[in-house]
Amino acid sequence: MTESPATSMRQRLLLDQNWRFALGHAGDVSRDFDFARSRYLIKAGEAKGAANLDFDDSAWQQVDVPHDWAIDLPFDPAGDKDLLDHGYHAIGPDHPESSVGWYRKSFDLPASDNGRRISIEFDGVFRDSSVFVNGHYLGRHASGYTPFRYDISDIANYGGRNVVVVRVDASLFEGWWYEGAGIYRHVWLVKTEPLHVAPNGTTVTTKVGKASAEVTVRTTVVNDSEDAVTFKLITTCHPEGSYATRGISG
Repeated sequence: MTESPATSMRQRLLLDQNWRFALGHAGDVSRDFDFARSRYLIKAGEAKGAANLDFDDSAWQQVDVPHDWAIDLPFDPAGDKDLLDHGYHAIGPDHPESSVGWYRKSFDLPASDNGRRISIEFDGVFRDSSVFVNGHYLGRHASGYTPFRYDISDIANYGGRNVVVVRVDASLFEGWWYEGAGIYRHVWLVKTEPLHVAPNGTTVTTKVGKASAEVTVRTTVVNDSEDAVTFKLITTCHPEGSYATRGISG
């Protein structure tokens, strides 16, 4: 079986450009674009306020990520007064009006992507984030330092517009240094075939002796299709230490 070069490759596309941003409120639902954790799961795809697919964000600030809204806030002695987590900027428990930020971004998916697995990956969001796509609540990630991802294959709009929305609450700290606030690392749109290598699914270890070296490669393969599939896995190691893994179904 020959491999289709257009669709069989994993695609990892940057989603860093042309986001919309606005401050919400950590303590007042009416000033937080109608956000309330008890209400956004009423009906799938019908999230309220700024999380809704058709919310008008045209008045919001246009930004690119990585983005840190804390750095632009004024200094205040009450800003994280016990620690320096936000550099004494006006953010934290004493400043609910500037401790929540909302991000929205539209992107298109071609109709030809239907049948592939589509994910959104966040390299880092500080701090407590809730993510929606097309009005569907995807989940919450409470750490500002670990990456996370959501599979949007079943809720994506193929051949049309999609909207990802991220609510970030930076009221609380994690470390003892300046931490910032917002989507402060890259965001990726990842496309794979139903049969694919799992995210971070390849591990390479070495054992070096006096006269030889042993390289062990372990790869996790995921089959998201409804059918059993036979495949060949090929891993190529290069002398400079890099490697590539790809699978060909057949």
